[in-house]
Order: sequence, then structure tokens, then C-alpha cells
Amino acid sequence: MPDFSTSIDIEPWEYISSCSDSEITELIESLSEDGHLNKFNGKIKPMNPYNSVLDDEWDEVLTKLSNSRHLLSSEDEIKIKEIAKKIF
Repeated sequence: MPDFSTSIDIEPWEYISSCSDSEITELIESLSEDGHLNKFNGKIKPMNPYNSVLDDEWDEVLTKLSNSRHLLSSEDEIKIKEIAKKIF
């Protein structure tokens, strides 16, 4: 009996655009479990393979700081701006 095989060549965006919301969520969870994505504050963030552990910790701190600006006092904001001015 003859043996046939089929190959389909699609772009990643083509696959994703045809997925339902639940399928996209499942895909994101799979990518996270397989180590292709990082989670910070429950949000998924693409991994940078060149980051060290310290880089990842720093990114997490900055993300938390950015997402919590409304909780900072005026004095804290001024201190952060002064630190930034020293760098630039």
C-alpha cells in the first residue's frame, strides 16, 4: 500500500490568529512551563536568554516599582528621579 505524508508550512502569526482565547491561554501556559516565558507579578514576560539571575531580579524590581507608582509618596518619587538624574 502506498505511503503518503503531508506537510503544511504556516507562519506562527497565522496559527495564533486562528486560535481561540482559551487556546492562546493554553499556548502561553505551555510556553511558560517549557521555560520560554518568565512570569513577573503573575504577568507573563518573554525570556531574555542573555539575562543573568541578577538581571532577572532587577527587571522584576523595576516592574513592581513601575506598576506600583500610585503607592509611592512624593518623597519616594523625588528620590527615584534623583537617582535617575545621576545616571543620565
